[in-house]
Amino acid sequence: MIDDFTHGWGDWYTLSADNPHHWEFSTRKLADPKWRGQAGQRLTVEVRAEKPNELVVVLTENVFRSYRGKQKEFAALLKLVGRDTQAVPLGPKDFRANDGEALSSWQNVDLLSFRAYHERGDKLLGSKGWAGPQPVFTKLWWQAGGK
Repeated sequence: MIDDFTHGWGDWYTLSADNPHHWEFSTRKLADPKWRGQAGQRLTVEVRAEKPNELVVVLTENVFRSYRGKQKEFAALLKLVGRDTQAVPLGPKDFRANDGEALSSWQNVDLLSFRAYHERGDKLLGSKGWAGPQPVFTKLWWQAGGK
């Protein structure tokens, strides 16, 4: 279990946490070998949104670690149905860089962010008009059976 969110966002950092449309919750936990995913695992998030929305999950490689290579962002878009809690498993190939490249492994991921939207060049993932209150996250864990 990476996080069960029983302590809120205590060990995460938040940007614009009070803004209903432009918010971001991030953690560097995945940089720690204790929390890093292994081959064959899927990053699974359990989340509930009051209304249908698109949640953006951003993984960043090589944050503060340029000796491993260039910093690069990979994003996945989750479609939330609204009202119901959903457990959504994500494999590395679900995360794409702006150039379309898929994340190859969890090995160099240092930063995980949940966002209402993410602008990548001329592309917008998610929406600048999040519907309803911010989502409620209940669990984040590694699940066996990768994609």
